[in-house]
Amino acid sequence: MTFKNILPFAVAFLLIFNGTDLFAAGENTGVVFPSLNGYELKTDFPVYNPDNLWEYIDGGAYTYLNYEFTDLHIAEYIKGETVIKAEIYHHKNNVYAFGMYAQERAPEYHFIDIGIQGYAENTLVNFVKGAYYVKIICNDGNEKTAPVLLELANKIDKNLEGSTHIPGMFLKFPDEGKVANSESFIASEFLGYGFMPGVYLTSYAMDGKQFKLFIIEAGSKEKADGTLKDLRSKAESVKKQKGGIFSYNDVYNGTLLIFEKDNLIYGCMDNCNTELFKKFIT
Repeated sequence: MTFKNILPFAVAFLLIFNGTDLFAAGENTGVVFPSLNGYELKTDFPVYNPDNLWEYIDGGAYTYLNYEFTDLHIAEYIKGETVIKAEIYHHKNNVYAFGMYAQERAPEYHFIDIGIQGYAENTLVNFVKGAYYVKIICNDGNEKTAPVLLELANKIDKNLEGSTHIPGMFLKFPDEGKVANSESFIASEFLGYGFMPGVYLTSYAMDGKQFKLFIIEAGSKEKADGTLKDLRSKAESVKKQKGGIFSYNDVYNGTLLIFEKDNLIYGCMDNCNTELFKKFIT
């Protein structure tokens, strides 16, 4: 056997027996599952990819694929009748992973300090770190198993590589009036329009009104102009305001405030606070 053939076996041996208690989830994936004291670890699950994800989550696969899903790794931790399942969804980058995670969380959840962001209940812990969206769920979660789920989540978090910071575009949003943990990323068809992909969105509440601010990362002046041209074609009317702001009366989405700068399209919708929007775009 040549050195080239021996190397994969040596790496696998080190992963299992070097004292770190890590178990590889697949070749060249960057995903490993830690041991959990008192639980049997089962890792003999297939690695799912965009071609067969539907076999595992059926109708839910479309949304994950829309968020540039690349592969899924699964493990189970078994102790008597208790089964804890850990799913690690790998996406194209941290923006898409965060976007997928945000699709399945709400601002009122119990958030914990893990990865970029995460939340926990008695039966589950979900969090995102770098390009990975991690979901941990227990079949009989209760007050006794809840700490075990947190322990496992923290071990997985420690083993995964990737950023623990929210995608940088969200730093452009003002803090004033922001609804905590409401940031999201819409991968496609924002407002129902196919020409508006890749939208960063955050909710706000001020003066008894709720509204949303958003940014579209067009990438170039030509693409930004093209998006605005398409949006104009859908509007019943467009009015120019002071400071280069345009008011679009959209037949399906009401009034939108729009401003373009540095290949970015800034927007506001749903009872928009004009003064905060002006601060947003400066």
